[in-house]
Amino acid sequence: MDTVKNELDNLCRGCLCVDRLLLPLNKNVDLFFIFLGNELSISEDSKYYNILLCWECIALLKKAEVFRKRVQTAHRYFERILGNPSTTRALSTLNIHNKDDYDLIYTENENPEPVIKPEALKFEVTFPENEGNCHIKEEAYYDDNDDNFDYEAEEPKPNVSAFVKKEKKKKTKYKKITPISKKIKTRPIKYTPEEIDRCIEEVVYTLKDILAMRHEKKPNRIKNMESRCNVYIMKLLDTQKKDLRQKVKNDGLTCSECETVVPDQLALAAHWESHPVALLRCRFCELLSKSRKSLCYHVESRHSIIYSCTLCPIDFRALPEYYRHDRELHRILICDYCGKKFNQKSGIERHIRHNHLPAVCNICNFEFKRKNYLREHYRLLHPELVESKRDIVRELAYCVECDLQFASEYFYRRHLLYAVAHKRRIRPKVPCPDCGKIFSRKSYMDNHYKLVHVRKSQHYCELCDKHFINGYAIRTHKKFVHEKYEKPKNKICDICGRGFHTNRVLINHKRTHTGERPHKCSYCSAAFAQNVARKTHEKTQHKHLLQELKGFST
Repeated sequence: MDTVKNELDNLCRGCLCVDRLLLPLNKNVDLFFIFLGNELSISEDSKYYNILLCWECIALLKKAEVFRKRVQTAHRYFERILGNPSTTRALSTLNIHNKDDYDLIYTENENPEPVIKPEALKFEVTFPENEGNCHIKEEAYYDDNDDNFDYEAEEPKPNVSAFVKKEKKKKTKYKKITPISKKIKTRPIKYTPEEIDRCIEEVVYTLKDILAMRHEKKPNRIKNMESRCNVYIMKLLDTQKKDLRQKVKNDGLTCSECETVVPDQLALAAHWESHPVALLRCRFCELLSKSRKSLCYHVESRHSIIYSCTLCPIDFRALPEYYRHDRELHRILICDYCGKKFNQKSGIERHIRHNHLPAVCNICNFEFKRKNYLREHYRLLHPELVESKRDIVRELAYCVECDLQFASEYFYRRHLLYAVAHKRRIRPKVPCPDCGKIFSRKSYMDNHYKLVHVRKSQHYCELCDKHFINGYAIRTHKKFVHEKYEKPKNKICDICGRGFHTNRVLINHKRTHTGERPHKCSYCSAAFAQNVARKTHEKTQHKHLLQELKGFST
């Protein structure tokens, strides 16, 4: 029965397709029930609006809904205007255009050539006023049956295009670009030669610093540098390569640019890295140039307009600086929920929609605080919507050890990762610093150390002058030794039926039935059922060996 139910889950209820992505029908459910009719039985999932259809059936259902709305609108419109039939108007989107200016009527006569009825021509033919300038072309009409030629003047054709209305120009989709002066406060400025000199500053870079300003994608191009100055730097690099190829002579190597003499090639390479390059820089946009004349022209053309901020009294000579100032100070949007900052409106809208608005599952109508929680819900409970690219194999999502069937492989992997049954319990190992005995907790090791090695413990019995390792041990001691309570023998042997008060005594007793002897002597082949018997055997039978070991250790 499970296999039949699985096949029906992947089946479209409209066209019986299996190889398509199925989506739940949230809208037009009533129209779907009308199409089913009273003869067909409605299944249980259809009653809860959990109907799965493919994209084609959903599209057809949407078209039927549009047609139903049009019919309802027409019926309401008909009832409203029933008293006044003159105001009726068709709701169809199809139109018929009659153009009487050039829709001509032709009739067939005995003559083979058609004759145009004069009633069909509703336009007038206009001729120019000066008849002398008007020229009418005459063409010959040739009939195959006659041997003679008849020359007749053709009737002038009416200028139909003059009576046809010109089509309106289509509106362009592009908006009119508003000038910058309408958005930003601007005012022109004229520079004097002295002011231009103040706008230009002299700077000195090393060749190494200039090469660090190279463009990442264009290694032959240096950022924010004029083209002529860029060519000069490239030539300087070629000169450097030629100098480094020189062979060392008696006097050494000479720099071709500044004629400095160095002893070897390593010194020449170091000299070229620190070689000074004098350039000119614009104070407004930091453009580098070698020519003062070109840089003066740059200042007069590019920085002749002052851009004023409308929100604070700051002026800028370059438009990118104004935009940077406006973006960093006046265009920052802050989220009301978490205080995160954004530079664009679309970014903060996306952030609020994904992180702060509730997300609703379309299938089970569960509401989540964040969209990632909804995504996790889809992975766990509705994997057919998430893993649409591959089929869900139910055999790969079955846990044999726990006997559990999961909805998807993701859920099965999550079970293996976090379930207690598949997660190994790692017990901590805390050794005793003196004897090396290992304990699972530090408190157990501390109690052992104080009782065995220090001979002190806070759990002390005043009646018999004994120390105990913990509170449970002293309570048990007082209860069964001093208060004379009988120990309950509720640990029953399943072989002989004897009862014991501890599991350890029960295990030692069972070994008498099975004959198991796990405790072996360290010095001979003897084995024992209890550890106490092994220790007694070693002390009595191998006493000399124990004394030798103690003497060797000391």
